Amino acid sequence: MAKNFHTDNKAFMLYKDWEDIFQALDSSEEIGELVMALFAYAKRGETPKLSGGAKIAFLMMRAAIERDGIAWEETCAQRSECGKKGGRPKKSDESGNTDEKAEQTDTSTDNAEEPKAFSQTKRFSEKAKKADKDIDIDKDKDTDIDTDIDKDKDKDKAIDKEKKKDAGTAESVVRSFGTHKNVMLTSEQYNELESRCRSVGLSLESYISKLSQWLFTKGKHCTDPYRIISGWLDNDSKRKTAAKPKERQGCDLSWYDDFAMNVDLSKFL
Repeated sequence: MAKNFHTDNKAFMLYKDWEDIFQALDSSEEIGELVMALFAYAKRGETPKLSGGAKIAFLMMRAAIERDGIAWEETCAQRSECGKKGGRPKKSDESGNTDEKAEQTDTSTDNAEEPKAFSQTKRFSEKAKKADKDIDIDKDKDTDIDTDIDKDKDKDKAIDKEKKKDAGTAESVVRSFGTHKNVMLTSEQYNELESRCRSVGLSLESYISKLSQWLFTKGKHCTDPYRIISGWLDNDSKRKTAAKPKERQGCDLSWYDDFAMNVDLSKFL
């Protein structure tokens, strides 16, 4: 029966870089809810109802638990397949007797008087049997070597797969930004916004600082800061393009700093 990491695996991983996510949560109640949610998913596959920063953190951590669980199931399946491989049966001679029985028959025959020609034929037959046994031993050794090579290849494939999964997860780790560390973005989201801001000459840090200060002052949580900042960036890019004369080639952004620090954030939440 195939293994299921929710019911059969007795442990799951907690990663060191999750410490920043736990510290970004506002209260010990949220941290407790997040920890219990992780146990519920790892043991029974349940997805509890969470809100705010705890919900975002759970979604990211759940992906890592699922990745590790699938890798554990694959490892168990490979070990089960290796355990099913048994030894080869003993070779039988043409009369249907095993090698052991044939040797006993040959031993009892040696005690009787035999013609010289028959004795020579018997010795030739024994040499032929011994040669066949040596060939069988060599074949078994070759089979064992091929099996070891296949196991090494499977192990290398599993390691490469884990490296690819780890690389994909690194892009999805949530990080806290802003003066008060309350703006939660993944590395992929942050890099995308930074690239867009750089292309139009705007500052991503200004957006993050403004949103962080507003959330701290109002005592609120932002469930999707990426959507809000992305919307601001789209609007400001259009305004900047429309307000800037075609013949003007300067990069004076002082007017934008005044606008960014006085915008009403409540309209976007």
